[in-house]
Amino acid sequence: MKKRIFKWSLFPAIGFLLFGSLSFTSCGTSAFKSATVRLDKSEIQMSIGDTQKLTVSVTKGYNSELVWVSSNESVAYVDNGYVFGVGEGVAKISAFYGGGYASCNVTVRESGVGPVDAPKINLSANSQTINVDSSFVLSVTSVNPADTTVTFRSGDTNIVTLEEVDAKSVTVTGQSVGSTTVSVEGSNGITRICQVTVTDGSSPTSEYDTGNLGTLSFTGNLKIGSPKNQRTFMEGLLQDFNTITGSSMTFTIMDFEEDNGTSGYQDASGMPAVFPYASDQTMTLSQFGALANVPNADVEWIVDNMGDSVKKAASLSKVVGYPFAADNGLVMFYSKSTFAGHEEALETLPALLDYAKSLGIDYEVDYNLSSGFYISPALMSYNNGEPLYSVEVDGQSYTATSNFNCANGVKAAKDLRDAITHKAIRNAASAPKLSDFVVATITDCSKVENFKKSLGSEYAVAPLPYIDSAKTARLGSYLGYKFYGINLQLSKDDMNKAFKVARFLCSEYAQHKRFMQYSVRPTLLNAKMQADFISAINAEPHIKALNEQSQNNGVIPMKAVSSSLWSESMVTYTSLKAVPAGAADSVYEGILNTLDKALRQG
Repeated sequence: MKKRIFKWSLFPAIGFLLFGSLSFTSCGTSAFKSATVRLDKSEIQMSIGDTQKLTVSVTKGYNSELVWVSSNESVAYVDNGYVFGVGEGVAKISAFYGGGYASCNVTVRESGVGPVDAPKINLSANSQTINVDSSFVLSVTSVNPADTTVTFRSGDTNIVTLEEVDAKSVTVTGQSVGSTTVSVEGSNGITRICQVTVTDGSSPTSEYDTGNLGTLSFTGNLKIGSPKNQRTFMEGLLQDFNTITGSSMTFTIMDFEEDNGTSGYQDASGMPAVFPYASDQTMTLSQFGALANVPNADVEWIVDNMGDSVKKAASLSKVVGYPFAADNGLVMFYSKSTFAGHEEALETLPALLDYAKSLGIDYEVDYNLSSGFYISPALMSYNNGEPLYSVEVDGQSYTATSNFNCANGVKAAKDLRDAITHKAIRNAASAPKLSDFVVATITDCSKVENFKKSLGSEYAVAPLPYIDSAKTARLGSYLGYKFYGINLQLSKDDMNKAFKVARFLCSEYAQHKRFMQYSVRPTLLNAKMQADFISAINAEPHIKALNEQSQNNGVIPMKAVSSSLWSESMVTYTSLKAVPAGAADSVYEGILNTLDKALRQG
């Protein structure tokens, strides 16, 4: 008998190339030519609890990761093209790729536009923040059919406990610092999620280092970049900056997506004074004059608080960014019930795939190896975390060093070929039929909130499996850092202010608040964190898994890269997929030599 995960629970994890129909058409070769991005819908109307799919197509500019963003996740959130109605209101769903973007307006109503007799469960809250020992009442405000019964479950009783009020309500009480879900499962087949964050209730100002800034008394205005869905959070931090430093600055918030820092820009002239960006955007931003060098005193402060390896992740000839989060590492999400009693199947990739196959032909593991972001670190698995690819930047040009065609690279390529061709693997190139039976998903940590919402009490995370049955090495994972950059085009006075703001925005104080809000892995050294902060971080399954991988050389710090690493690694995927079983090492050496040659030429 097949063990079926509940319907749609893992849809958010399914790659955009599978169901988003991402397509490329040839365009110019300029490294900075923006892509043209289109969505198949410009407007969606939906009910609370409904799911709709957006399909994206792009005309290729420079290569980047496709990034989906919701302007208001309390109304609708999005993952890889799937839009989920959460609460009444209006939100804008945007897809960013290669410097271009497209948006779709989403209206969510309680009754929606669907059949009035459709099954539904509506909650009094979709998210809530409370202190330890504080409570709130979570209620079902409406259901359909009317005789639907509901069951409330805490995702982690160490963080929140539930006490029944009546058949449709519970009191939720915070027990310890952390973030979890309360799931509400209905007899009508609908499951709803309320995300609950528990804080210690103390004022972080006196508890956490704010950057050793002292009294500044700054005045004037600075433009600060922030992702749309973090605008309110950023506004609060900037108010805190004024309070803590005795300044009276005014700040203009500009929409600026940290995962695609070059979006909509060809040079730095119109960019914010301080802006967030991902580590694999470092080289591009530097090449069009957007990144100022961090002052030596601040570099010393970064090393003292975050360590030398974090500093190096934003270094070209000099350090060019202030690190504040590390949330792009790959981990494995899975459903607890599917692996109950078979947890050993999560330890190695062959065992994982074989277990999925043993459940039946419909069961699959989602691991998008056709994407350069996934296959290139996997190719580094056997090399103990040492980079087989790196770049040196000199002004507008760079030199790439690539050595995938080595003994360890060949070993990894052979094992990856076996995974790519396994009947239980799901990835973009194989494009199988849509299935409800995805038993595990290897993806990056930025998806964690969506998994919490969709899986509820079934939510679980494991480190990446070992690449082979001999447990030679774990599958490789990039650790993608997020930074604040300072616009090189600023006046000397504004640049001085911007440096101080950026230092505050990556301080222990700001990282604590960001972690509590978004569950992202901070860049701080443990010695710089308060005990409750460390406890809360260790309680997050995806961060615990990422930390475990780090101890086994499974995490490769993301440094400046060329977009050719992503595109050429995708070519390697296609070549490995075509290799017949039992092929000689020379076949793999030829494929990897082609990869090396292409990367060195840039």
